[in-house]
Amino acid sequence: MKNMKKTLCILCLTLLASLAVFLVACDEPKSPPAEQPSGEQSETPDGEQSETPDGEQSETPDGEQPGTPEDELQQFTGITFTDKTVTYDGTEHTITVTGTLPDGAQVAYTNNAGTNAGTYDATATLTADNYEALTLRAVLTVQKATFTGITFENDTVIFNDKVHSLAVQGELPQGTAVRYENNGKTAAGEYTVKAILENPNYETLTLTATLYIRSLPDAKAIVDKLLTRPDAWSFMPEVFAPANMAHTALPQTDFASDFVGVQTIGKKAIGKQMNVVYDILNKTQSVLSKADIVFAAGETIAAAYQTFINDNPDDYTEFSGSVTIAGIPFSVKIALQDDASVLLLGNETVSVELRADSEQNINIGRIGAAGAALKYQATDASLKLALDIEISDAKVAQSLEFVREEDAVAGYVYEYYGVGDAAVKTTALISSNDTYTVITGNKRETDDLLIEAYEEVYSSATGAMIGAEVTETVKKVDFDTLWFPLADVQGFTNVKVLDETNGLNADTVYVNNAAVPFESKTIGEPGLDMLSRRYDIEMKEVWYIVRQTDGEEVTYTKEKALIPMLFVQNKSLEDFADDVTEKNDSVTNAALPDTAPVTGPFTAMQDSYLALKELVTYDEIKDFIGEEDAFFQTAQA
Repeated sequence: MKNMKKTLCILCLTLLASLAVFLVACDEPKSPPAEQPSGEQSETPDGEQSETPDGEQSETPDGEQPGTPEDELQQFTGITFTDKTVTYDGTEHTITVTGTLPDGAQVAYTNNAGTNAGTYDATATLTADNYEALTLRAVLTVQKATFTGITFENDTVIFNDKVHSLAVQGELPQGTAVRYENNGKTAAGEYTVKAILENPNYETLTLTATLYIRSLPDAKAIVDKLLTRPDAWSFMPEVFAPANMAHTALPQTDFASDFVGVQTIGKKAIGKQMNVVYDILNKTQSVLSKADIVFAAGETIAAAYQTFINDNPDDYTEFSGSVTIAGIPFSVKIALQDDASVLLLGNETVSVELRADSEQNINIGRIGAAGAALKYQATDASLKLALDIEISDAKVAQSLEFVREEDAVAGYVYEYYGVGDAAVKTTALISSNDTYTVITGNKRETDDLLIEAYEEVYSSATGAMIGAEVTETVKKVDFDTLWFPLADVQGFTNVKVLDETNGLNADTVYVNNAAVPFESKTIGEPGLDMLSRRYDIEMKEVWYIVRQTDGEEVTYTKEKALIPMLFVQNKSLEDFADDVTEKNDSVTNAALPDTAPVTGPFTAMQDSYLALKELVTYDEIKDFIGEEDAFFQTAQA
């Protein structure tokens, strides 16, 4: 009976256990872990804990609670948050994330907007369902701007015992503070004033200007500017000034008495084309010298005008009166016209009209004296002057213009002897640099020559003539001829010239102590010039500057002379050495100097000369000089 009860109890327990297993299997679709002894835990493959049949829990692989793959959080991708730099402009600037955000994503910014100059450390936090939150960082930089449209100008005021100041002009950005240094002055003087502009959003700007407080206009400064007289020689190389070209005595001019060494022939000789330039400059100096008494009296003129200013502090822009210079009375008028000033001064013998324009930096002068009138117009880099004068009952009109560009000078000469269309005209073109000075003109040797262009080349360092080239027509035959000083031609040591014609040459020439005359060679080839000479030595007309001293007074005169020079036709240059030695036993090793300095610039100079020689007429020279101011007629009356 006891055994039967025991068997029944075991059967009941077995049924209950089976029922429990059945219920658990219904709640958990997954297969349960292998049964362990009651209350014990088993390790998963990663060593984590799993739930036991007694209801205790086990850990999943990452320490998370057991769940499906759909429950894992995703990462944001393709989203950037980049630094940004801008310049202050008074508006707000921001930086934001870029890229495609998932649906429903939110972005929270901090410190990502700025208006004023500075740096802003910004963050952007991204959140979304099923996404892990992401925080990005970037820097927004607002740079300082630069002040624009602000000026600080110089100013000149008259002393009036009040405070004078300078002030910046222009629209100042909001928040700008201006601080001045050395401003607000009363006493007469010249002050350098600083204006310092400061603004948190702008780079600090410092401007400088000059405040000039003067008690009254400085008459001497005005008059000195008016009396600034141009120096035409300054546009030519210094060596060509008469004092530098001068000889203490006239060089060798007698070539008939005996043989003369070619090295003794004066090399500082002026040819016909250069002589045109010297002639105009000398005549100009002569007329200007008649006004020397006025140009030397600046202090006297200024003193008279300063007295007028002091007596008329509120109205001194025009002054008329008289001054006495070296015992000679002159009528005078000074007028101030904006940036220009005018001085008129004269008497019965001379009239001087001067104008100075400080804005254009130009001085204009007109001088009339003893039947001559001269006008100049000068700047630092240019000079134009014209002269109308009567010489030996002949009217002469001359014009000379210089233009300087860096180290080179171009010059233009126009000269008329006579009146209007009946005048004989001479024109010259000047080109000068540190190496060579070239004069191209049409000053003729004789009246029966038709010259297209006559070029003379000089050394800008020594003043010596290097050579010449001329294109001319003689009896319908065209020639292109080069000329050289004998001292520069190899093979010639001395020369003697007799005033005896020999059929081809107006003179008979001997060289190198030879007893027989120097012989030329004709072209010989068929043509109109077949009988013309390939080369020869002829007497050439030149001028020398001679220094004359009388006590302490030094003057310079221009003396004409004839000197022997060698000419060669251009087309015979290559045959020159053979031709000379073939015809003259006394000449050996004949050779020309370097011809490039002469032939090199010739074509360009000739073309420019021919294009320019008709540009200025006699009437245009007269019109440029104009008539003297009516003030002189009134003053003399």
